[in-house]
Amino acid sequence: MNPAIWKKAIWDGWSQFVVSSLLLFGFAWLFVWLNSLVNMDLWVRLLDFLPPFAVRAIGIPLKALASPMGRISVLFVHIVPLLVMMGWAVGRNSELVSGGISNGTLEVLLTVPVRRVHWIWVPAVVWACQACLLTGALWLGLIVGLRVLGTPNDVSHSAFLPGVVNLVCMTFCLSGITAALSAADNNRWRTIWLATGIFIVATIIKMVARMWEPGAWLAYFSFLSAFEPQLLILVPEQAARLMWRYNGALLGVGLLGYVAAAVMLARRDIPVPR
Repeated sequence: MNPAIWKKAIWDGWSQFVVSSLLLFGFAWLFVWLNSLVNMDLWVRLLDFLPPFAVRAIGIPLKALASPMGRISVLFVHIVPLLVMMGWAVGRNSELVSGGISNGTLEVLLTVPVRRVHWIWVPAVVWACQACLLTGALWLGLIVGLRVLGTPNDVSHSAFLPGVVNLVCMTFCLSGITAALSAADNNRWRTIWLATGIFIVATIIKMVARMWEPGAWLAYFSFLSAFEPQLLILVPEQAARLMWRYNGALLGVGLLGYVAAAVMLARRDIPVPR
């Protein structure tokens, strides 16, 4: 195995990795601090005013969400961490094939005497490990925030670990989907828009399946139906049963995407960049 492939995979996304880590760490710390400023009684009254369709959209018991741990668990479905993790998954994996074709580097890289599949699985391993470190930065920011501000008696940082793992698995899933799209395309920006569109459509399908009872079966058509970090954190009696199912489904879809990307790259012709 050529160590240059590993070095390239690490350094290609190094700046994005560092910036994303700092953003996630800082935002988690800030989020915990802002939560400490919220009056608990006011939060409970606000939840009581939610209409039934909003309660269904949340997808977890309001009693659990009204607790201090419930408020902090919102961090794992907040738009800021999700955008950072989606940016990592889509940004890195769109570069695999279509990005290399667009900038004219892939044609040169494939002259290296290694099998084409190595240009898929080596970056996949490196970027998956870095995705774990990114979610670790988010968790670390949460831990530091709890330590600095003082941890409530019913809040333990280890209780958020199921949500951390679920976020990692969702990122890997989106990474595999993006890798497959990248291997089938020649234009990186088109790959980015397609992957982002799939994420948005999956989010809409998940919301419709939650809020419209006759359409609950639609959840099977959205990979985000297996992304339930709050449920795994706040309902521990269900976490042990659902964690393997949800995370296994996300990892399976992501792995399938990478396998498809490797097969397509091994068989396709690489066009000359325009």
